[in-house]
Amino acid sequence: MEQTVAQEAGYDYHQEGSMSEAVLSLGDIPDLSGIEDTQTAWEDGWYEGVILERRSFTDKNGNERVFESSDAPAKGGDSRNVQIQVQIKRQDGRELNTSARVNYQPGDLTTETLQKVAAQKEKSKDEGWGPLFRPFMSLLQLGALQKIAGVRQFQRDTDGGLILTPLFGKKAYFKLEPDDRNPQYKQVAKFRENRPTKVAVL
Repeated sequence: MEQTVAQEAGYDYHQEGSMSEAVLSLGDIPDLSGIEDTQTAWEDGWYEGVILERRSFTDKNGNERVFESSDAPAKGGDSRNVQIQVQIKRQDGRELNTSARVNYQPGDLTTETLQKVAAQKEKSKDEGWGPLFRPFMSLLQLGALQKIAGVRQFQRDTDGGLILTPLFGKKAYFKLEPDDRNPQYKQVAKFRENRPTKVAVL
């Protein structure tokens, strides 16, 4: 009866006996302490990378996941999100696929807003930015993307979003820092066209 229950559970007495004999013939277990993961974690700092039109990978469930660079309305409805897909490569050849986001309001991209931001920039050291800080940061990031794209100005598509095609395949430099939502991960904090000169590129 005992053997029948064991067999139903998937045990094979003959196989178990053979395995025990094989284990005994292996000898002493060697020192395993020298087996280490030589890949170092991603540090905060600047890295070289390239902007992609799309990136894809297969998740742990075997499903293909695709992420595309885009400019789409934000959930709130009063702004838009430019989402660029980035492949970062560090000096040792290891790669990190991630994304960067720039939020802006359509009204930021007007001559009137640009003039207000330029005027406040002259007074910001004394007065601060006030309500113009948000459009200033958006324009700062979009201006950096324009330099990376190498165009005189961005164009709009029929949906009102920016046409991001000039960015695809362009090399740039990206600064990683801890993610606001989960410090265990990294997020792209800044990006620029030219290689940083005052800090090392990792």
